[in-house]
Amino acid sequence: MQLDTISALSPEAVEDPYDLWATLQNESPVHWDPKLEAFLVSRYEDVVAVLRDAQTFSSAVGAMSAPPPLEAIQIIASGLPPANTLITADPPEHGKYRKLVARAFTPRRVEKLREHVTQLAHELVDSFIADGEVELLSQFAAPFPLIIIAEQLGVPSSRIGDFKKWSDAYMDFIGGLASEARSIECARHIIECQEYFTARLDEVRNDPDDTMLGVMVTAKLDGGRTLNEAEMASILAQFMLAGNETTTASIAATWQYLIEQPTAQEEVRADRSLVPAVMEEVFRLESPVQNIFRCTTTDTEIAGVAISASTKIGVMYGAANHDPSVFPDPRRLDPHRPNVREHLAFGHGNHYCIGAGLARLEGEVALNVLLDRLENPRFTPGKNKFEHNAIYIARSLKELHLQFDR
Repeated sequence: MQLDTISALSPEAVEDPYDLWATLQNESPVHWDPKLEAFLVSRYEDVVAVLRDAQTFSSAVGAMSAPPPLEAIQIIASGLPPANTLITADPPEHGKYRKLVARAFTPRRVEKLREHVTQLAHELVDSFIADGEVELLSQFAAPFPLIIIAEQLGVPSSRIGDFKKWSDAYMDFIGGLASEARSIECARHIIECQEYFTARLDEVRNDPDDTMLGVMVTAKLDGGRTLNEAEMASILAQFMLAGNETTTASIAATWQYLIEQPTAQEEVRADRSLVPAVMEEVFRLESPVQNIFRCTTTDTEIAGVAISASTKIGVMYGAANHDPSVFPDPRRLDPHRPNVREHLAFGHGNHYCIGAGLARLEGEVALNVLLDRLENPRFTPGKNKFEHNAIYIARSLKELHLQFDR
């Protein structure tokens, strides 16, 4: 592969990144990508070094993979101003915001959800089990985490369709490959989402509840001030994306791998204690968040490559999780890896995903329930293209058609 002929932002590389990752790691581990206008960091060791050094590599660079069209920018500008809170905040501000919302994701609170999450998984399977086939994305993998995070945000079931529309809009808008028309449509949906949650926050402020909205409206920063609307909108958008899009991708990817690698499926069916390790491997293999950005605050270097201040850095989680020096035979699902939890799918350091516990719970429950309920699952002949959504920062299948014995 000629590195000067392809960008990591190209549709071809987004759909099938493995050759690009290997080439980068072998030939140019810190590589300038002119289309992204960023240095791409692809080796595990270098990615960890960047993530550990928040002083040199700032998170306050935004999540956009490419600039949206002017009309979309103007629409977004008509809404709430941007606010750096969790993903795009640096210490010490990041720690203040993280501490405020952490009580919504305590291990005790997450574990209390297990029975309800399991019940929901069975209800979704009940809706298609008699058919002997399922399109797993739309009928299970997408609604499962979507309903859970919507409930946690106090969104009623009557607005689930809107919630999904808004979540998709945020993801497509920052993903870098949406058409001009789609980017403009997404911008309008984002404003609609902001307006909805602004009204809901007003309601909860007058009558606090136990949802994440209740946590946010009663939380106070140092000095005693509460979060403003822009800060809450920023946090809510991150909850929406991290709370459902990533889990949806992981559930679907789990079954693609287990069917393509039947030995792994046989093992986990025979020994359910392997379920957590299988999910860790899927998080590594198909890192739902593939890439994130940092910006240098001073002149520095990465792996001997000199980089000037104010330069964007593309931190490649997906590539790092396929670094063969850390994960031998990286494309194989192996729940027996001694370092099975050392992947970077949930980030590393100060920005380690605050919702990782919930994602793990959902992934493990989904896998156990589907193992219980689907006998002899297999790909539906002639229906699967195994194509992924055209989003640079994330990786998820468009659809996955399965058949199973009734």
